This record gives sequence, structure tokens and C-alpha cells, in this order.
Amino acid sequence: MRKRASRKQVGATVVEFTISLSVLVPLLVGTFVFGFRLVREQQVDQITRDLAHMYSRGVSFTTTGSTTEAQTLANQFGLTSTGYSVVIFSTIQIETSSACVAAVNNANCTNLNQPVFVQQVAIGNTTANGSIFGTPTASGSLPATSGVSNNYSTTVSATAQANNTWAVATNFNSVLALTSGEITYVVEMFNNTPDISVPGLTGAPQVYSRAIF
Repeated sequence: MRKRASRKQVGATVVEFTISLSVLVPLLVGTFVFGFRLVREQQVDQITRDLAHMYSRGVSFTTTGSTTEAQTLANQFGLTSTGYSVVIFSTIQIETSSACVAAVNNANCTNLNQPVFVQQVAIGNTTANGSIFGTPTASGSLPATSGVSNNYSTTVSATAQANNTWAVATNFNSVLALTSGEITYVVEMFNNTPDISVPGLTGAPQVYSRAIF
């Protein structure tokens, strides 16, 4: 004949089960959130590579048509002015002495041999984040391009490239070392993840991806 569990034993079991749940439930939720974010990161990586390839091949992303192409490619990520994502296109080159002379008539300008922005374009919610290499305007924000929906851009002047510190792509040399005069095309994508975040448990981090051509 089996003995019935005492009330003390039942109570202890309930307490143990409750304590176990307090550990297992957050662990289970965290596992699911991490898995979904990993999938999201792979998707963002692919979109960033595709857009960088297009940008390096001459697509400007400063017209309504090309902006729509980017939004279509990333349609599941809310690439709008009020959405959860932003894509930032940057053209960067190493400042040469000849460019310095052309800009300010001085071969030893402030930004000589520095990686400087030639252009930067942002599509989507520009408040989501900015390029980790900086924003090439004195105000630190990109001006709106007239007539182009959800698109902000700037083309940096020759004088700014030569002498203004805000035209320098901060810490870019630690990512890719270019030689004098070389030009590269950089696309960065930030995606906020409120749809797969659990308040009070996972926070609301971003998925970030970068492609350089």
C-alpha cells in the first residue's frame, strides 16, 4: 500500500515547482526571442548586401523610384518614416592632396589622407539610428530631399571634405584600410525589434548589419 504524501511534502513540491518555473519560463522565452532575432539578423544581412550591391553599381537611392525599390526589398521591416527600420547609404573616399588643392588651394588640408564622406542617403525612420561612422553635416542630421518620400540625403561639398572634421568617417580606417583616392560604398541597416521583444525581460535591442563594396 502506497503512503499518501503529507501536507508538508505537497507544499514543498508546489514551492519547488514555482521556483523552477521562475527560472524555466524566462529561459524558454529568451530562447525563442534569441532564435527569432537570429532569423531576423540573417534576413537583414541579405537585404543589406543586396542594397549595397545595387548602390555600388550606380543606383542612387535619391529618386522616388529607387527609394521604392529599397522599400519593396525590405517591405517586411517597415522601411518608412514612421517604421522600425532605416537603411543608410554612404559613399566614402580617402582625401588626396590634389583634392585638397582643388578645394582650398592647399595640398595639406585638414582631412588629407582621411576617409571622408562624399554622399550619405537614409531611407526609412531616420530617428531609429544614424551611421556608426557619423553624419556628414554640421548639424549632425540629414536634410530632407524635396519631393522624395521617406528619403534624406546630402552630398558633401569639396570644401567640407577638405577642411571640416564632420566630413570625416569616424573610425572607418579600423574597419577597412583604403589607399589614397580609393572610394568605397557602405550600406548599414538598423532594425528595431519591438515585435519580438518582451518588456521587462529582453529589452528592445536593435538588429544591425553592414555591407561594404
